[in-house]
Amino acid sequence: MDEPEKINPDWKDFLALVIASYQLILPIVLLIILSAVLVVLALAHFMR
Repeated sequence: MDEPEKINPDWKDFLALVIASYQLILPIVLLIILSAVLVVLALAHFMR
């Protein structure tokens, strides 16, 4: 009777998950930051 091995996720799996989610989220975050910077620059320009 062989007991099935428990699969323990190690740090490499966790790191791969973090990198994958980071790659999914990164473009959205960059778009939000860029649009916020553009809005601030435009407001600063029109306030003069």
